[in-house]
Amino acid sequence: MDAYLHLGDDDTEWWMIVTKHQDGTLHVYALPSCTFENLAVEYGLDPDDIDELLRVAILQLHIPHPALRSNAPKDVAAVQGMLREGKPVALGNADSTAQAREAHLARISWVEQNVVQVVMPVPGRRIHTEAADLGLAEDVDPSARLAELKATYQPDPARMAATRDRLALVLGRRV
Repeated sequence: MDAYLHLGDDDTEWWMIVTKHQDGTLHVYALPSCTFENLAVEYGLDPDDIDELLRVAILQLHIPHPALRSNAPKDVAAVQGMLREGKPVALGNADSTAQAREAHLARISWVEQNVVQVVMPVPGRRIHTEAADLGLAEDVDPSARLAELKATYQPDPARMAATRDRLALVLGRRV
């Protein structure tokens, strides 16, 4: 429905993705711009595929946390046999990035089939929207605004390498 960049009080850039659910309610996804590089590092996703990174970033917010005891028995990755020491495979306990990616994408697929779908806006269609954090109302082309926002994404190989090194230390395995 709309997309724009918001600069936080601490100078963090946030991607604000405003969506409309089927019942007409609005929902705002506030994603720090580092989300996309982090996803690429954590799960070995293509850092240049912003469409896939954005899709995963939004959908992962709807995944029931697999480590919660009440969620584990019905976790889609666990049901598919992705277990480690009796617990659903997740980033923190996976043997490899490939294993973490397989489990995460299985959950993403489940969310997309059962909870919420990401539908990109139709190019050229204008809507009236109000940027909640700015108090400004205007007519916008959500597709153009999203394209402008995606054009700002430039993965930084050095920053990603530093993130990979830190994550490898935390996880105790190669990332």
